[in-house]
Amino acid sequence: MKRLLASGALVALLGTTALADVKVTGTTEFYYKSVDSKIASQNGDSFGNEDNEIKFTFSNKADSGLEYGYVVEMTTVADSDAKIDESSIYIKGSAGKLVLGGNDNVTANFGIGEHDIMDNETGGTYTDATIRTNAGERTYGSDSDKVSYFTPKFGGFAAGVSYMDSGATGTSDSTAVGASFTTGNIKIGYTMNTQEVSGADDKEGSNLGVKIGLGKATIIGAMSKVEEADEDIDTIGLGASYALTPETTIAFSTMESEDSLDVSGTEKENLKQNMVELKHNIAPGLDGYVNYTTYDYKNGGEASTDDDGSVLRLTIAAKF
Repeated sequence: MKRLLASGALVALLGTTALADVKVTGTTEFYYKSVDSKIASQNGDSFGNEDNEIKFTFSNKADSGLEYGYVVEMTTVADSDAKIDESSIYIKGSAGKLVLGGNDNVTANFGIGEHDIMDNETGGTYTDATIRTNAGERTYGSDSDKVSYFTPKFGGFAAGVSYMDSGATGTSDSTAVGASFTTGNIKIGYTMNTQEVSGADDKEGSNLGVKIGLGKATIIGAMSKVEEADEDIDTIGLGASYALTPETTIAFSTMESEDSLDVSGTEKENLKQNMVELKHNIAPGLDGYVNYTTYDYKNGGEASTDDDGSVLRLTIAAKF
């Protein structure tokens, strides 16, 4: 009888409680990489497994039309403990979307960099460099707990703002803003991110990018500015892609970054980098990549080491 009563209570509870929709997705990549570098310790071949992530999304919708949910992203590495990478709740309605918790700030949604033209960009092996490796958004606060707000879209325009509080005794609060405008096949994105620094000028990074779709081709142009202690870095980048077939795409990007405050003699800290990617869709959710990168890095008096070389990477990536 007790079991019957308990079962009846459970059925009644389920009948009156809104049950969330649950979605589980996952990504993983395995690669082979061959590096040719002036730095002997960087030379050679290697295997790697990265971008291993399981994402859980719980969502619900009230009778009023208000949407809300909980999102958790868990990263995994072989022979190591899994860890929670991001964890946040969101509330979405006619007035926009509010995200609360450990998640990216809004620059991740609005920034456009030349490297976005490809899925698996592969950088050079320059070590301890303070230079920028692309002309995309500069992010402070990473996945720390923050409050983010996204406006609804108004005639192709959208914007957002994030605030991260570093704690009661913290001195590294950060604020980020982003905006985009889309018309036809053209999208323009802008981001600005600042972070407080105790006893010094704030860190600041901005990015402006344009993405244009031309049938089977896509073009991206971007530039960024980063100002921090002993850093005044300007970066420009250009990327283009072309769909050779419905399954195969080739992409190319080039960039240059220079720090006007890191100078040795007449040499500024500088990075020039070119990337090529060939992507082939093997099956739904399964892709193969060939990436080749050449680079030339000058340290401009930084503690890092001058380097130039190339990187070849072969990747199998799966999404579920």
